[in-house]
Amino acid sequence: MKIACLQFNPTIGEVQMNQRRASEMLEKYQPGEIDILVLPEMAFTGYSFENKEQIIPYLEDAETGTTVSWAKAQALRLNSFVMVGYPQIVKGNPDKCYNSICFVDRNGDLIETYQKTFLFRTDESWAEEGPGFKSIHVPGLGKVGFGICMDLNPYKFEAEFTAYEFARFHLRQQSEIILCSMAWLSGGVNTVDYWCYRLLPLYDDTYANGEKSSSDIQNLDATRNRNIIFVASNRTGTENDATFCGNSCVVSISPRKQIRKLRTLNDHEETVMVVDVSHLL
Repeated sequence: MKIACLQFNPTIGEVQMNQRRASEMLEKYQPGEIDILVLPEMAFTGYSFENKEQIIPYLEDAETGTTVSWAKAQALRLNSFVMVGYPQIVKGNPDKCYNSICFVDRNGDLIETYQKTFLFRTDESWAEEGPGFKSIHVPGLGKVGFGICMDLNPYKFEAEFTAYEFARFHLRQQSEIILCSMAWLSGGVNTVDYWCYRLLPLYDDTYANGEKSSSDIQNLDATRNRNIIFVASNRTGTENDATFCGNSCVVSISPRKQIRKLRTLNDHEETVMVVDVSHLL
């Protein structure tokens, strides 16, 4: 199985131009060369909107929006699953908006819309919290979990740092592939190391308890015989005062609780990174 992250620097508000740029980056790939394609959070609209009034012209519905339509077309062309982020407006309820991702199958059918559960301060100016984390069974892939950027952090940065809400959810759900669309900002820490640290309950039993007993964890370990694959597709560039750090990555966690960074991009690269994880699944 080949998993791809498309890391690039979209221009805020230039949706069609950003879609053309992403399509051009994918032109050289043929069916069979990518099995799962992951793009960043709000990949085509840009991210740093200051209020709801600014983002209104770019809100899309989950069925026919321009981002979902792009994902469906690429899924069909590449014979690949495609995940990409966008700002969602609920059809029939225009006051309800979410920071969302669409997940499209190889046939170009939308199989999941996930709405960001933990909002960053930029989201709070226009979006509602999603109803909760998600992990679903996908034929041909297994148990697939979804995340968007801030979901990896403690809730509102107010919860205990060791709550590990996102990682513990996916531990309980026995997620086998975890896909995250990011608009992660540059900071003073190694980004990929931090993401791995936020996944601690998946590979260190010291942090696994919380909502499961130790016997539950042991039973889960006994049934897990394949790696967990974590994928983060981040963006690059600067919008207003926000600088994004790239570092898109594919990480594996073995049944023996060993974590390994398979490949990582740097903070400025604009490219499609393809990682073959067939030997791990």
